[in-house]
Amino acid sequence: MKLDYLRISLTDRCDFNCIYCRPRERVQLLQREKILRFEEIMEFIKLMLPEGLEKVRLTGGEPLVRKNTIDLVSMITKINQIRDITLTTNGALLEKFAKDLKNAGLSRVNVSLDTLNRKRFVQITGCDKLPEVLRGIKTARDVGLGPVKVNMVILKGINDTEIVDFINFSHKNALIPRFIEYMPLNNVGLKHWYVSNEVVKKIVERNWGKLKLTSFSGNGPAEYYTTKETSFILGFISPISESFCHKCSRLRLSAEGKLKPCLASDYELNVRKALRDKDYSQIKKLINLAKLYKINKSTSFPNFNNAGRFMFQIGG
Repeated sequence: MKLDYLRISLTDRCDFNCIYCRPRERVQLLQREKILRFEEIMEFIKLMLPEGLEKVRLTGGEPLVRKNTIDLVSMITKINQIRDITLTTNGALLEKFAKDLKNAGLSRVNVSLDTLNRKRFVQITGCDKLPEVLRGIKTARDVGLGPVKVNMVILKGINDTEIVDFINFSHKNALIPRFIEYMPLNNVGLKHWYVSNEVVKKIVERNWGKLKLTSFSGNGPAEYYTTKETSFILGFISPISESFCHKCSRLRLSAEGKLKPCLASDYELNVRKALRDKDYSQIKKLINLAKLYKINKSTSFPNFNNAGRFMFQIGG
């Protein structure tokens, strides 16, 4: 198996408090000394290169709240084999950092945007920063961090009436909208929030005609479509209704150095100690164990209640 895609969480801290990402009870954040240093992250990336690594995505928490993230982007850019460096963000700090990220070598950004309604934005994220996010998206697009993808987690009874508005907004602003099925990681949230992307597709087709698969591709599990009557592209990530385990080639590295081969499993391998001991043969063994887990994984229907960690701890 070729492991061509690594998602790296830079921090478990975030300036948002999204209702589907964190549990209601307070969870202790990582102490600074437990978080991987940039030099350690770079060592791990280099050790992944023989596995076919070509694509790196930086996540969090919110990756832009970590100091000097732009420096890490510059460091990764110098590795010739890495052809794609992307970042997932809530967008609130993009207006400030987008130009420097582009200059450092970042390819693209994905921005979480679950609503265009300011009051509902506060309900979902716990903060009143929709204007900042919208300005950040515009800045990212203007400096060339595109195509900018905007991710909407559909939550029944909260934002499921905004699907048409979300597509219109994206089309008007030359963005790629993506609809993500709500994943109840470790029972965070309410079961009745779940909406299948099949429902979303029917809404799209009622308004714009038959959906047609397109050859447009990305790094992750999204399937992209155009509509019969228009040319705009939209994506669907459907981990519940259409499991994509069989085609997953990614590993996740958490902020404290836990290597996780599957989002919906509590199986993880601690590479931090080996990195700090400079025990590179041990790190290779741990990478091989992660690969074997992916190869031997028996189920194609992940149980997100067994993830072991919450989304902000794993890296969204």
